[in-house]
Amino acid sequence: MIVTCHCGNVEITVDVFPEEVGECNCSICRRYAALWAYYSPTQVALKYIKEKTIFYIWGDKEVEFHRCNVCGCVTHYITTEKCDEAILAINMRMADVDILAEIPVRKIKGAGY
Repeated sequence: MIVTCHCGNVEITVDVFPEEVGECNCSICRRYAALWAYYSPTQVALKYIKEKTIFYIWGDKEVEFHRCNVCGCVTHYITTEKCDEAILAINMRMADVDILAEIPVRKIKGAGY
């Protein structure tokens, strides 16, 4: 499966479709309106056509939220060395709507309710 940002600068490739996507309601994920598919970084190939992504990191400094520096789409996040688990999460809002329609959505209460 290949997903891309709006302009095509960022291409993300994985061999396995996600079994589900996570919709987190934490302060940043709800603002990004992302649907995350979680992978090990070794399962994902990132390709940059024009330029690399830039990222935003905050709070506990465990997650880098990456976006395309050309079109601005939030593409993925990567956990940092401060996190216990290495995760690369793909924003599946970039996937074709037909693909996304087939994947169950799990609600994640990241806002601490």
